[in-house]
Amino acid sequence: MFSFQRQNGQWQKIWRQQQAAGPLQRILAWLVMGVLLVAGFFLLLLMLVLSWLLIPLFYWRYRRKMRAFQQAANQAQQQYQQQADQQSPTGHRVIEGEVVGKKEE
Repeated sequence: MFSFQRQNGQWQKIWRQQQAAGPLQRILAWLVMGVLLVAGFFLLLLMLVLSWLLIPLFYWRYRRKMRAFQQAANQAQQQYQQQADQQSPTGHRVIEGEVVGKKEE
């Protein structure tokens, strides 16, 4: 309990010293705080504008990749169709199988 009272007294002493600071120190502290707030605001604004500028760029890159993927898929499908047409001369596919069970009606 005694150490708390002593610590509290030290804090009060420090607080009084800070309150007794001259008007020049207070003005300087307010100016520094204002400059930091303005700098933070402009940094935030810069990040916001930068993100708005980068969104169309990323969207364009995504669309370009998807277009390339679709072209590759179409080419693969065409190659598959050509191979299937070459394997069967009539161009029709025949599925071979065996009937295991058939219901008689």
